Amino acid sequence: MRTVGHIITSAGVAGASYMRYKSKPAAVATFLVGWLIDLDHLVDYVKAHGWRPHWGKFAEAAHEDYSGKLYLPLHSYELLALFFFLFKGPTRQPYRVGITLSILTHLLLDQRCNPGRKPSTYFLTHRIRKRFDAHEILKPACREAIVARRARRNPNQI
Repeated sequence: MRTVGHIITSAGVAGASYMRYKSKPAAVATFLVGWLIDLDHLVDYVKAHGWRPHWGKFAEAAHEDYSGKLYLPLHSYELLALFFFLFKGPTRQPYRVGITLSILTHLLLDQRCNPGRKPSTYFLTHRIRKRFDAHEILKPACREAIVARRARRNPNQI
């Protein structure tokens, strides 16, 4: 899912959090976490293209095409569980519920909107076990699409 979709969805989850708990700070945290989780795409961008900014390559959001790796350290159900277990206690409840729902919504929407990724892709431990190798992590049809895109970009390197 694109950033705009995550912003809209995060605003909805934050609004629901505010309606339930009447906590502005928790609602803001819920909103921010819901779309700032995508900052981890910077890790994949830098690994694929280096530190030099290139908006076209960043917006393409297919960094695994270039590097052969898929890191996305914040896109993980383990992070979801970590937030849920760390934010205990009655004063943290609005944060616990809001942030957990925001991360869960983000991951589920990404899974739905990225059919080339196996559900296990969203487990950091799985990506670590596969050494972040995109060819091991992604579905075969998605891997074939990566090879085809790479061939179109660099026809002389096949």
